[in-house]
Amino acid sequence: MELYDAMRTTPSCRYFTDEPVDPAVLHRIFDNARFASSGGNRQGWRTVVVTDPARKAALAALHRKQWDPYVVHAREGVVGYNEAGRMAAGDAAQRRLDRTDDFSRMLAEVPVLLVCCVELATLAVTDKELDRQSIVGGGSLYTFIQNVLLGCRNEGLGSALTTLLCAEEPAVAELLGIPEGFAVGALVAVGHPVPEKQYTRLTRKPVEEIVFLNGWGEPFTG
Repeated sequence: MELYDAMRTTPSCRYFTDEPVDPAVLHRIFDNARFASSGGNRQGWRTVVVTDPARKAALAALHRKQWDPYVVHAREGVVGYNEAGRMAAGDAAQRRLDRTDDFSRMLAEVPVLLVCCVELATLAVTDKELDRQSIVGGGSLYTFIQNVLLGCRNEGLGSALTTLLCAEEPAVAELLGIPEGFAVGALVAVGHPVPEKQYTRLTRKPVEEIVFLNGWGEPFTG
């Protein structure tokens, strides 16, 4: 697939078939994704490929532990939800919320779960002294993950990135034997997408709203 096409058509896949993912295809994705940039070329990323049903179920339960309070809060006061907590019709944002809830409920059934980690000693957290939440630390991991997502798209696979599992890091580390000094940075679900539920015509803000010229606020028009 042409690179720009892949960049424009890589959605978060919420619905997967039960068709297994060929390990050789996953290996090919990782073999290309590993050329992502990282601070000092330290390549501190590590990934656990989880296909064992019991471990997938355990990861799904940990994810659900974080998701359930979030989705309840998101739906509080929303007009249009029935007693089952589902949208009867209408708002696109709420339909997206419903699809993400479906994803969480079916997470254990996704063929492959990737637990993406990073070695903390390889990170240069240059914003740690600023009076705000740090955002720099994950930079050396997420370049690799983005390559994985694009690689999945190139191979005809669906993928979905979530970071809710990071809040359950101690339990995840115990489950998967992740050693001290490594942090859980993301969970990526991978499988064959259900064709009729796969969204590839994505909408995003225009360049002029997100890129500025020589200072904040002056749109970059190219």
